[in-house]
Amino acid sequence: SRSPSDKQDWRVGRKNGGDRQEDAPRADRADDGGSAPGGDPGAEVDPDVSTKVIDGAPNRAGDPTWLAEIYVPRPAPMRPGTICVRGPLRFDKKVAEEDALRLAKGHKKGGYKEVQEVRNALRVEAR
Repeated sequence: SRSPSDKQDWRVGRKNGGDRQEDAPRADRADDGGSAPGGDPGAEVDPDVSTKVIDGAPNRAGDPTWLAEIYVPRPAPMRPGTICVRGPLRFDKKVAEEDALRLAKGHKKGGYKEVQEVRNALRVEAR
């Protein structure tokens, strides 16, 4: 007897229809991942780009999962703002951190389009 709006959204840990992260001012966002996961001093990343590794939904056996997220500026014809691109679920947090680094390097190399290419390659590898 629950309505669909009462359904819990596993990705963000709150009910659907709540405040979206993109609507929050950038300074108020909690960003535990930083711009360069793993603290690699050689990874110079655009200040408008941020990456982090978040907890994913546990699998059927209850094993924890993680996934990489990267927030990149929207491309020119779209309205200003950021887009969140997520990698595949991983069973090892270090692999998710490597995914975040690859996504950031992809953005540095070719912008949003390259981030999409890297994400698609990660999905194929994760199968």
